[in-house]
Amino acid sequence: MMGAVPTAPPQNVQVEALNSTTIQFFWSPPPQQFINGINQGYKLLAWPVDAPETVTVVTIAPDFHGVHSGCITNLKKYTTYYTSVLCFTTPGDGPRSAPQLLRTLEDSYQLSWEVYGRNESRLTRTLTNTTLEYKITGLSSLTTYTIEVAAVTAKGSGWVTSSTISSGVPPELPGAPSNLVISNISPRSATLQFRPGYDGKTSISKWIVEGQVGVLGDEEEWVSLHEVDNEPDAQMLEVPNLTPYTHYRFRMRQVNVVGASPLSQPSRVIQTLQAPPDAAPGSVSVRTASESSLRMRWVPLPDTQYNGNPESVGYRIKFWRVDLQPAALLKVINDRLERECTIEDLEEWTEYELQIQAFNAIGAGPWSEVVRGRTRESVPSAPPENVSAEAVSSTQILMTWSAVPESEQNGLILGYKILYKAKDLDSEPKSQIVRGNHTQSCLLSGLRKFVLYEIRVLAFTRIGDGVPSSPAVIERTKDDAPGPPVRLVFPEVRLTSVRIVWQPPEEPNGIILGYQIAYRLASSSPNKFTTVEVGSTVRQFTATDLTPESAYIFRTSAKTRQGWGEPLEATVITTEKRERPAPPRQLTTPQSDVSSRSLQLHWVPGSDGSSPIRYFTVQVRELPNGDWQTYSSSVSHEATSCIIESLNPFTSYKLRVKATNDIGDSDFSAETEAVTTLQDVPDEPPGSVLVTPHTTSSVLVQWQPPKAESLNGLLLGYRIYYRELDYDTGPATESKAVKNPSALRAELTPQSSFKTVNSSSALTTYELTQLKKYKRYEVLMTAYNVIGESPTSTPVEVFVGEA
Repeated sequence: MMGAVPTAPPQNVQVEALNSTTIQFFWSPPPQQFINGINQGYKLLAWPVDAPETVTVVTIAPDFHGVHSGCITNLKKYTTYYTSVLCFTTPGDGPRSAPQLLRTLEDSYQLSWEVYGRNESRLTRTLTNTTLEYKITGLSSLTTYTIEVAAVTAKGSGWVTSSTISSGVPPELPGAPSNLVISNISPRSATLQFRPGYDGKTSISKWIVEGQVGVLGDEEEWVSLHEVDNEPDAQMLEVPNLTPYTHYRFRMRQVNVVGASPLSQPSRVIQTLQAPPDAAPGSVSVRTASESSLRMRWVPLPDTQYNGNPESVGYRIKFWRVDLQPAALLKVINDRLERECTIEDLEEWTEYELQIQAFNAIGAGPWSEVVRGRTRESVPSAPPENVSAEAVSSTQILMTWSAVPESEQNGLILGYKILYKAKDLDSEPKSQIVRGNHTQSCLLSGLRKFVLYEIRVLAFTRIGDGVPSSPAVIERTKDDAPGPPVRLVFPEVRLTSVRIVWQPPEEPNGIILGYQIAYRLASSSPNKFTTVEVGSTVRQFTATDLTPESAYIFRTSAKTRQGWGEPLEATVITTEKRERPAPPRQLTTPQSDVSSRSLQLHWVPGSDGSSPIRYFTVQVRELPNGDWQTYSSSVSHEATSCIIESLNPFTSYKLRVKATNDIGDSDFSAETEAVTTLQDVPDEPPGSVLVTPHTTSSVLVQWQPPKAESLNGLLLGYRIYYRELDYDTGPATESKAVKNPSALRAELTPQSSFKTVNSSSALTTYELTQLKKYKRYEVLMTAYNVIGESPTSTPVEVFVGEA
């Protein structure tokens, strides 16, 4: 329902006159059930008894607590009014409270006079508030009188102004004070003694002290420094509110009822004493400068606030870790004009509080407000602790570790990297990444059997990799049955005997305990082998009593404590007509089998020269001017193709193959056509990324192109990622990085933008524009080709708006 107007007036209404033009009201609200809607407030009413049509109205907002009060001002003085209060709602006004009569107070002046020093002669007149002069009559001639005037209301009498004067002797202008002597000089005051001048036959009502401040000379301006009233007999005054360590000279004049005297002669020049500064430097701010430093800025003290010898003025900065109060450190700057300072050797990724004060030869001023800053994230400065490795099978090692000590983390740990390599076999370590800082174990698998591995663990932050653990943990995978022996050949073949020679397995998978040679006629039953076992150091065996001009199948296998391994099988014919094989032919590298780092080579074997092929050797040459390198000299004699791995992306190669039988090696085949591996993403980002403020809303990004051999293809250009950072801007704001631990690459975070710079590697600078002023930004870069982007460069921070 719509509300209605109130049906009762405010209660307990009281009024009183505060002065000659103001009435104050007090009241309580009407009972709630009579307001009939939402109380919109009150109206105070006053109207003169003799002019009821001129109502003065003041509206007061509702206050829902206790007794209400309000005033009507600018009323007529000493006038009778009716007063009333009402309550109103949106539809309209409620009834008025019963009118109350009241008169505003009276203003007047009270004039008194008496013979100087004789109270009993005092006479007083009350004058209306409009009277501003009065002629006193009936005085005795040649008598000194004291005259006083005060303003009066019903509340009482105000400030009294008095003067002493002699009847029948017209007062005159006073004379100048003289003989100014200065004593008791302190930093902020000095005492002035003087001889008063002629009083002009009436009392002196005021003393005025003027001064020249700082710069003294006949042309320099004089300013009023101090006035003293109502001390007609003074001969000494203290001049307050002076500035420390400042030159002054003073002069005086005296004032009576007629006017001001001429000026005294100037005093001697004095200098107030030094005092510590009164103020701290202003506009103090702090910003991250690096992983281990903060930059503080301030506005130096103006000359007027040195309070001492300028040569002695400097600043002192106090700073402490927020988490380690109150062990504060100090840094002193002895240059009063300095406006910034970099504080070094701080802990990485740590919050600090700082204050600054000014000092001079006397002492130090107040400390500024506390400001807060945080050093930048960095890479961990220590490895994970308690790194250990345990072989759990012949191809797996379980790694465990504990966290990097907190003080060495230097940022948010985003994960760990395990670097591992087969000792004495691999040149470059492989790496495995464990994301997040809660998982502190990792199973390395796909390892070689019974091989010593060197393993290190490091932690990384958004900025990059920390220190790897050292020394490396050495652990051997468990042993297993061995792989087959390799390069099986028959250097001597007779009609009834053959000599077989072999090399140990490429994958021994343990300690070789011995070899087994098994042979049978190719035409006989598959299981009817003659078997011989020999020791682990034996590399050859001669089989005798064979059938002439017959094919025999030979098998050799190796043994570890885990058992016998796969055999290597070869066929031999007991004949004496043998020669070297012909080279393989029709070498091809189908494009469908070419990737960025591997390809497949196919061939057709040549004639075996009546002696079976024992193995093939594959060689690879990198164009344009690499040497032939042997990729493998133990490709199985049954193979007609081979996968070539560990190639470089976007690189051209030629390949060739030779066959080996018992008599010797064939010539190398004709080499293949040139074949080019596919492109891959670049291995490394642009280097030496530098970001500098350029204009107030732009920065200049400069970099070094990645090394040509890391491009893995045709460089198409660069991508520059940038985002606004919000740590260290205000008092204790937490970094967004902390809330978003997945933000390893800044471009994964929602608030980042990127610019793509299409170019060859020739371009090395770019201007990022339309950034926000006075904000920190983080910038990182990648290089990209048709396949994709390189890893990101280390993030660089810049403050925009300093150019």
